Amino acid sequence: MATQTENPERIALFIDFYNGQLDIETMLDALRERGIIILKKAYGDWQKFSQFRRTLAEHGVDLVERPSIHAGGDKNGADIQLALDALEACLTNPHIDVFAIVSGDSDFLPLITRLQAYNKRVVILGMRKATSPAVMRNCNEYLAYENLMAAARAERKPARPAAKKVDQPPDTTDPRGLEEGFALLGRAIALLEDDDRVVNSSILKQKMVQLDPAFDEKTFGFAQFKAFLAAAQKAKIVHIGKKVEGVYPISLGRKGRELEEEE
Repeated sequence: MATQTENPERIALFIDFYNGQLDIETMLDALRERGIIILKKAYGDWQKFSQFRRTLAEHGVDLVERPSIHAGGDKNGADIQLALDALEACLTNPHIDVFAIVSGDSDFLPLITRLQAYNKRVVILGMRKATSPAVMRNCNEYLAYENLMAAARAERKPARPAAKKVDQPPDTTDPRGLEEGFALLGRAIALLEDDDRVVNSSILKQKMVQLDPAFDEKTFGFAQFKAFLAAAQKAKIVHIGKKVEGVYPISLGRKGRELEEEE
């Protein structure tokens, strides 16, 4: 995940509204932590989704009309239009660094790989149960909507409820358990140590997201990454050293080395 620097990343947001009507403010907050959002587009039948128009417009989202030609709507047409517009933005706006797509549809896999071929990062936002595992694996970062909503509740931010057809996310969403998160942590530290790089929390999380775009400490019930690391140290997965020049060096502990050797 990119950190805020003097040159923050420029982000283009594309929303497949047929794929789920998620809270726009929650999603924008998550993206603003990663850079500056310079383009926002949403695709749907805005007569059918009329109750969302005002909220989206208030947040500066450009509404791209895809009217329902058939009884089931025009989802395929909206997907194609989104993909074409994203590629056009990629080719005509070289200053865009990140393409954020709100959809978990596997139909967007070709778009993801094409954008990455043009050296763009692709962030996917969506509900876990509605997101293709292939999409999670192939994007650069996956943001689970359940985790974003849980963080918003924890910070006591008002968030509008999702539409009726989208179930409210539960507080606990990870079926894999914490051990898999710790295994990923051990793998990331081992790789960084092999590269003779100083392992600090910022670099470490970037490496973990690189290895598994779906990684998010909130999935395991931690509000911040440092709380996840503290739990790992308590479990003897890692050792957090003394602060040196503003950085806490992190190394694999005894249990972490065992995890590495088992792979």
